[in-house]
Amino acid sequence: MGSAALLRPESLDEKITLSMSISVLIISIMALILWLTGALQTPQVGPFLDKDPTIFMSFILLATATLSLKVSRKVTSVVLSLMVMALQFSGGSQPLHPGAWTVTSLIIISYSAAIILFSIERYSVAQIISYTAGTAAYALFLSDITGIMETEPHFRACITSAAMMVFLAIGLLSTHPSRGVVEPLYSGRIGGYTGRMLIPIVIGSLTITSFIVISGSSHIPFSVDVFLATLNLALLIVIITFTAYKLNQVDYERIKNQRKSQRMWRFFRNVVDNLEEAVAVLDSNGDIIHSNTAMKNLELDLRRLWKENLDGKDLPQPIGTLRSAGRYFTGWAIPLDDGGIISLMDISGLVEVQEDLRSSLREKEALLREIQHRVRNNLQIITGLINIQLQDADGPAKEALLAVQTRVRAMTIIQESLYSTDDYSSVHIESCISRMIEHLKSLLGAHGVGFHIRADLKLNLETAMPLCLMVNELVTNAIKHAFPEGKGKVHIEIEEGESGYRMRFADDGIGFSGDGYGTGLKLVRILVEQLEGDLKILVNEEKGGTEILVPFRELHYRERT
Repeated sequence: MGSAALLRPESLDEKITLSMSISVLIISIMALILWLTGALQTPQVGPFLDKDPTIFMSFILLATATLSLKVSRKVTSVVLSLMVMALQFSGGSQPLHPGAWTVTSLIIISYSAAIILFSIERYSVAQIISYTAGTAAYALFLSDITGIMETEPHFRACITSAAMMVFLAIGLLSTHPSRGVVEPLYSGRIGGYTGRMLIPIVIGSLTITSFIVISGSSHIPFSVDVFLATLNLALLIVIITFTAYKLNQVDYERIKNQRKSQRMWRFFRNVVDNLEEAVAVLDSNGDIIHSNTAMKNLELDLRRLWKENLDGKDLPQPIGTLRSAGRYFTGWAIPLDDGGIISLMDISGLVEVQEDLRSSLREKEALLREIQHRVRNNLQIITGLINIQLQDADGPAKEALLAVQTRVRAMTIIQESLYSTDDYSSVHIESCISRMIEHLKSLLGAHGVGFHIRADLKLNLETAMPLCLMVNELVTNAIKHAFPEGKGKVHIEIEEGESGYRMRFADDGIGFSGDGYGTGLKLVRILVEQLEGDLKILVNEEKGGTEILVPFRELHYRERT
């Protein structure tokens, strides 16, 4: 048997209580059956059993109360114990007369009192009473088996009752093994194991010795005292030898388990030492219990890491990026009941990749700024060339050059709107349109025309370029042709709907006649088609004015293959 089973008394106490109580129940029920059938009067059975049926009824109730006590049915145990007391107080020929009580009755009443004390959690007192009553019952049992009877009838008990009272004492002392005065015997340590092993051996040895000495004294060829001393010495040697054997077994199991633990420790230590991650195990004070080679090479202040990440924490904590020995590390601090684990992973490669990405991003930003600068310069050159041509042009040629100039300026404004922020992927439409209108009002002298713009949204460059050019054409044509007196109002609204976007352009001018639009209208249609939209022109013939509706969707860049 291994030491694990020997040192686990909780697996024994229930079996002891159950076996002792069931033994008492079986013997008592059989005795009652014999009493009912009259078999107690026969010479073969009579000397071994009590003649009073209340004794056996009390034993049945006590055994049941003991079982109830073990399963925490305290009320049931108390009720059964009170019933036992009532039986003993009312039994016999002289009820309620202490002088008529036998030693069996007193022991039974003591057990009843002990059960009540167990129920109210007075474990030590209950165990002392059970132990004292059990010792008296053992003396009665020893008296019966040796044949030395007390002359006083009240101090006699039949062998069956004495045995059952011993069983009840053992059962009661096993009901609460982790409480009271018996706790050391049921301890999981070596002292408890030794006590549980020696007690039955000593009791058995004393019983056998007493039986031999008392029953066979007339047949011993030499002095009884010498024989008793020699026999006790022999029994003592046997007990010591047996105890040494059992303790050696326990020690062997301890050494085996210790070696197993050492092997497991070496195994896990080797696993940790061969990990690429740097790992350290710390105690509750932040002192190092074990650290692998990778952690030792870092030469980090682990106590500082402990205080920053583990001290007083219940959940794993992420550790920020650390630098040691020219490399970068990050990881986790994992708290344990009596310390914690710090695990660090080398992320130098990741940091290098991030730095390369940042460097590449900076280069691309510089390239974009250079491209923006060159595009703006080129557009300014084109504008300058147009201005030179305007000096020598007149009539339709001048009008055409002015139209081209406004379109180039619109493209310049769109480019500037795109690169004026850190977001190179979208253009703020309202800001872009406002700048174009201010330029057109200044260029065309349309200071009497009021513009109301509502287009607070961002669109990508693929959509913003044709949209703003379309608005540029509509505003230019409205200023030139819709307001002959130089006064009026223009509303420009661009908003997002459920199925896409919608642009609304409305003025209160003289209305749309188709004259004067020419190339501008053609360009508007081309731009609407590019936006995958529809062009709707509504004219209010009664009040005048024109409304243009263009539903469209946001375009996406198509990669060239």
